[in-house]
Amino acid sequence: MLGISSIISALLFAFTTRSSGSLNNIKMTNDISCQKDDVISKLRSLGMGKKELPHHADLRRASILVPLFERDDDDSNIIHVLFTLRPKTMKSHGGEVCFPGGKQDPDDVDDIHTALREAHEEVGLHSQYIESIARMETVESKHSLCVTPIIGFVNPSSVAEPSQLKLHTDEVEAAFAVPLHFFADPDNCHSIEKVQWRGGDFLLRTYLYDDPSSKRQFKIWGLTAHVVHLVATKAFCK
Repeated sequence: MLGISSIISALLFAFTTRSSGSLNNIKMTNDISCQKDDVISKLRSLGMGKKELPHHADLRRASILVPLFERDDDDSNIIHVLFTLRPKTMKSHGGEVCFPGGKQDPDDVDDIHTALREAHEEVGLHSQYIESIARMETVESKHSLCVTPIIGFVNPSSVAEPSQLKLHTDEVEAAFAVPLHFFADPDNCHSIEKVQWRGGDFLLRTYLYDDPSSKRQFKIWGLTAHVVHLVATKAFCK
């Protein structure tokens, strides 16, 4: 598992300022019901092609999976995104919310294979149930590690329900799901911090989510928040 949130300052320079901007300037759709096909279509338009600089091919690589699935909430089928929580006892980045992911193994065929393998190892999601629908922009750390987010749609949705997952307890303390549209509402952003990096301004968001299933509050911040914010923006903008 990759402790992705805490290396935020090292990674964000690869994202453009326009993608880090406020959702207040973006027209969002208010229709969140029966929106699976529309959401998936918008995200699929991002494509599966590589979005990286030429020299990235020679650097060490890692991938994260952004797992989406459909959940029936109050008679409405709503797209949710799955997160994991790292155990506080972990020496590296303990207690952080993140996506399944990690460094590429020598046997991994590509970035997609890495993301799917890590998801299976960490939460028991098998690749046969995940359709990779989009590849997001690769980001590069100051330590020359490239990280590629892969958006995946899980079907049947039941296998992605947190209560049905088989967690690797050494790496994952808990799993929980949040409606994707939660991150498309600026009012749900707990705080925004402006950070300068290599001459650019970046907005680092923090979300606090009260999970009705576990009765716990989860803090989603750093690159994890940045990535899911970009996904929600693409999914729900008009």
